[in-house]
This record gives sequence, C-alpha cells and structure tokens, in this order.
Amino acid sequence: MTRLYTTLLLFVFLSVPVFSQETSVEEILESLIHGNPNKEVTVNGHVLFSQIEVPQFYTNRNYELAWTDKKNIKDLLESIESAYDEGLDPEDYHYQAIQNLLAKKKSSSLSNQEKADLDLLMTDAIILYASHLLEGKLEQSKLRAKWDVEKNARPENVDSLLTVTLHNKQVKPALQTMKPAHYMYALMKVHLKNLRSQAEEGGWPQVRSGETLKKDMDDPRILEIREFLTATGDLKSMGRDQESVFDQELENAVKKFQTRHGLTADGAIGKGTIEQMQVPIEKRIEQIKLNLERLRWIFHHPDEDFLIVNIAGFHVRRFTDREEVFNSRVIVGKYHHESPVFKGEMEYIVMNPTWTLPYSIATNETLPKLKKDPGYLSAKHMEVMDRSGKMLDPSTIDWSQYSRGNFPFIIRQKAGPWNALGEVKFIFPNKYSVYLHDTPSRSLFERQDRAFSHGCIRTEDKWGLLMSLMDDPEVWNMEKINEILKSGETTKIDLPEPINIYLVYLTAVADKENNLYFFKDVYKRDDAVSSELDKPIYDISETR
Repeated sequence: MTRLYTTLLLFVFLSVPVFSQETSVEEILESLIHGNPNKEVTVNGHVLFSQIEVPQFYTNRNYELAWTDKKNIKDLLESIESAYDEGLDPEDYHYQAIQNLLAKKKSSSLSNQEKADLDLLMTDAIILYASHLLEGKLEQSKLRAKWDVEKNARPENVDSLLTVTLHNKQVKPALQTMKPAHYMYALMKVHLKNLRSQAEEGGWPQVRSGETLKKDMDDPRILEIREFLTATGDLKSMGRDQESVFDQELENAVKKFQTRHGLTADGAIGKGTIEQMQVPIEKRIEQIKLNLERLRWIFHHPDEDFLIVNIAGFHVRRFTDREEVFNSRVIVGKYHHESPVFKGEMEYIVMNPTWTLPYSIATNETLPKLKKDPGYLSAKHMEVMDRSGKMLDPSTIDWSQYSRGNFPFIIRQKAGPWNALGEVKFIFPNKYSVYLHDTPSRSLFERQDRAFSHGCIRTEDKWGLLMSLMDDPEVWNMEKINEILKSGETTKIDLPEPINIYLVYLTAVADKENNLYFFKDVYKRDDAVSSELDKPIYDISETR
C-alpha cells in the first residue's frame, strides 16, 4: 500500500509542469505587449511612447529579443547620450533605466523579465528618438495657429526598417539620416556645445550699464566690453595698450556684435547694445535649443534651390547648391498681424500690380476714413466696384450706411508708384493670401524692428530678387524692367521654374562663416517653445 501510494505520488509529481523554471523571454514579451489590450504598454513603470510600432515590431518577430548584438547596444546608448548635443534630453529615451539594466548585466546575469524590459526600452528609445529627430519633439501646429508646413513623413514599415537596421548594425547611420540635412543645423549644434562649455567655465564677463560709448572715448567700462567681446569671439584679442580706449579695432568688433544681434551696426555702444550684452549665456543656450527644434520641423531635405524668409530676422535669402546667392532686408507682419509660417511655391511675378484691399482692411481701416472724407479714395488712387466687378462712382455712395457687416464693395488701388504693393509682387499661392512685394515706404527698411505689415513680406531689393529669379541678365536687366514700368500695364511674368519658398521664424541662426546670430522674438513665441521643450516627454503627451 505504501509502495503504491509512493508510486502514485511520483507519477502525479512528474505529470505536473515544473513552475520553478523561469518563464521564457518570449512569453514575457508577449504578455507585456498584449497582456492587457485596454491599457498602455508599460515597462517597470515606464510608459512606452511607441504604442503601435513596438507591439507590431515584436509581434512580427515572434517576440524574440532584438537587441542581442553588442555593437547595436553600444551605438544606441551613445546615440541617446548625443541627444544632449541636439538640444534634447537623453532621459526622454529611457537613458538611465537602460543604463541601470546594462550595468546589472555586466555584474550579474539578468532575469528573463529584465531582459524583456531592457529590450522593450531600447526599441522604444530608438523609435522615439528617431521621430524627434525627424519631426521635432513638439507638435508645432499646436503651438502656433498660423502654421502650414507639412510634417516630415515617417518611414513606412517602421518594424521592417528597424529589423534591417539591427541586422546590418547601422543604428548610428540610420539615426543620422533622420536629422535635418541643412548645414545650419550642424553649425547650430557646434555653437550650442561651445556656449555650454563657456557656461560651465563661468559664462561671459559682466558689462555694466552707463552712458553711450563711442570711438576715441576713454572709459573704465571699455575694458569690460573688450573682455566680453573677446569671449563672444567678436574681438580677436584684448589688445596690449590703451585697453580702456575705444579704438578702431573695438569699433569693428562692436559692429560685428550688433550685426549678429539684429541691431543697427553704428559702432556706438548705447542702451540697445548694452542690453544685448547683458543677456545671460544661459538664455542664449535656450535660444539655440529651441531653434534647433524649429529646424527639425522644416529643414530636413531642403531643395537645391530655394528662398527662405526669416520673419524674426527680417531677411529673405536665396540658396542655390547650398550657397547663398541673394539676400535682402524685408518688412514683416506686425505683432497683431503676424506673418504665417509655411512652405509655398513661387510661380510668377506681377509688375505694375494693382492692390485689392482685403475685406478686413477695407472695412476696419478704409471705411472709417471714407465716412470722414468721401474724397479719400481719389486721393489714394483707389477705385470702387460692386461684387460683380462693375465700376462705381464713389461720390454716389452714402458710406455712412455701411459697416463691416454689410459692406458690398470691392476697393482696389490702381497701379503706380503710390500703390501699397509698390512696382512688383512675387506670387506663391497660399491660403493666407500672403506674398512678397515692393513698397513705396522705403524708409522703413532702415528701422531695426521691421514688423509693420498686415502679414505680407515687403522686400527692399526688389529688382535684385527679380533678376536673381529670372536668371537671364541679358534679358532681365534694368532696361527691360524700366520698359515694363513705363508702359503702366499690369504684367504677369512666369518664372523659368517654380521655386520653393519657406517662411520661417528663427530667433537664432548660423551662417557658413561660423557667425551666430540672435534676433528679437518679435512675436513672443520663444518662451512657449522653450517651456514645452524642457518638459519630460510624458508631460507633453497631450500636445502630440
């Protein structure tokens, strides 16, 4: 009886699964991914950002571990570390959690649960980091209403692409392709690194406020300014003699500093220049970080030939084969009539343009003037039409009977030197009805702050831009231009080839001569971007 009982017990014992053996990694991965379909996938308290791509990736590979190659792991870790150099936070990509698990792996073996956790964290990290390099960390359209730049398209079949990347051990090259290709992005990163190094060493020398300083003056503050401009790279060296004297070398350095900060380069150290010198280096670091983010939104695969208007910098530039071939000062929209950010395609030019007043301008600005002075239209070379285009006699209209809610007229300004659009406009169709154009108010280009328009971009060097775009100096010269102007006829001119134009908002940029420029945040956008950018990724999930 005892032997029979013992035999039966042994049979039962051998027939039951041995649960003391650890659950397989594959089972753990499947459970983590599909264990609760109503909840987000989490790993040891870390919510995975890629709630679609990660499950798809592991499902397609039958829940096998992906990060088994030492080189892939090393390259991923180094890439995440380098996020700091991109103006991003490595902790957004599970950096410390991955480090902790890898450290434990070195000192002892990981459990299957820990192996699964580590693999999921690394997969989520590379997908998230790649998306931030490609699209930006923030959802730009939710930060600004007037944004019309198509997001960079994510690669199709992320799971297949990641599989190939890991198989070929190409983690770093794959991530590199996600970064903006424009040279400005790489140069801005160099400046970010340099300023951070300077900040760690104590930052820039302090500059005191005081009376305006000019060339040949002798003042104790000049020594402070020399030290400051040497630190910023605007002054080659401190100088040996007469350090407190404002000499020619210092004036040249001051002009360079002023140019880099959007100031009038007069060489005098007045209130505005001092204010820019007193901006902390930490503020400039933040400025570079947030503008790197803006570049990730727009500058991934720039055309070989394109125009770019920097609204904050008040400039339009043309780049051909990555070389700047044209630049001009511009006037942009005032604070409450902001020029929008978007990408368009310039198709044609109009010389001797007429100007049809937008409804808002006609009713909010022109109509009140007409009620006071019925002769206003004639004085401004304007004509009035009904909605069908029929010309009307403005003297027969009782303007007092109309308001913004019942204004049935179209007001148009005739072509001529008085026209608000000047002598030429450059057309790139867009939903904002914004374009580049000339202006009769030429004196405004001399202003430091050039935000005066209702949203359109007014260009100073109008004929330089036209001849650059037409690209045929034998035909398109001032003789040809004057011939069309004298005709008085509104003339449409198609471009030889349409050219992409970017309207952007950058308060920090770099050029190929290694100059770093800072511009006034004329629309007060920087703080919102900086604040969101510095938040942990999971605190801004609602903005994505």
